[in-house]
Amino acid sequence: MTAPTPVESTRDPELDPELHGGSSDLRRLNRRRAAQVWGKTALLSVIMVWCLFPFVWLISTSLKQGDRALNSPNLFEGPFGLGNYRAVFEQSFHLNLRNSLMIAGVTTILCVIVGSLCAYAIARLPIKRKILLLSSVLAVSLFPPVALVPPLYELWRTLGLLNTWEGLYIPYTAFTLPLTIFILTTFFAAIPKDLAEAAKIDGATPFQAFYKIIFPLAAPGVFAAAIIIFVLSWNEFLLASTFAPRNPEIAQTVPVAIAGFTGAVEFQRPIGTITAACVVVTIPMIIVALIFQRRIVSGLTAGGVKG
Repeated sequence: MTAPTPVESTRDPELDPELHGGSSDLRRLNRRRAAQVWGKTALLSVIMVWCLFPFVWLISTSLKQGDRALNSPNLFEGPFGLGNYRAVFEQSFHLNLRNSLMIAGVTTILCVIVGSLCAYAIARLPIKRKILLLSSVLAVSLFPPVALVPPLYELWRTLGLLNTWEGLYIPYTAFTLPLTIFILTTFFAAIPKDLAEAAKIDGATPFQAFYKIIFPLAAPGVFAAAIIIFVLSWNEFLLASTFAPRNPEIAQTVPVAIAGFTGAVEFQRPIGTITAACVVVTIPMIIVALIFQRRIVSGLTAGGVKG
């Protein structure tokens, strides 16, 4: 019995795409993917350097001693030390931090309480032309605050609210409340109405259904709105410099205090001390934003995605 003779393949390796072209296409595809990865990496690296350079310069300058902060263009040229940070807190800067923290905190609490109630009412009540109503509410926040400074200043002087916490967190709340309502309305509208109806059947009042069921479900949106309002209030300068320009023991905030730093003579700008104060103010905000960035993003997008 003879063994079967092998059949020779008639496929030309030079012309057959499965034998030759397929591997070359795969190599081209791999090269294309590698080029895309390297291109994205290079682009992200450039963006990262562009975004991080100001912070690197800020920290480096805040650590430079003497006139090096102003005269040395080299970021890593010393001597370095913590003298600028000591100079910051020798100027009652901790009182400015306290004022900013309390004013921004009260503003955030008021906006969350009042804004959540207003937003829930707009989202649930059978109101006609809700889009027009929301647009009108948001338009209020776009009104330039500088146009209201002169009449508000006269009113605050008459009421004795200059250089007080109340004189700042009241207008802060008025200007940031529309944004809070706009954010929370879209989020409350995405929560099913059946939950409130089920709570009503179980004997809960509308307010009980709101703060026991609906409000906890809207926590991501509430958290995002609270962070945004707090940062806006923390960084506000125009109203703070007008209504509380002096006396850190009462109401002067951090931005106003930094703007008022002076050197050995009246018109000298102590760059090292100013940058050290900016680091003290900025770093906590960056840490909070990095820790809670997922909640902030989910709170800003969930209402629009679910709705």
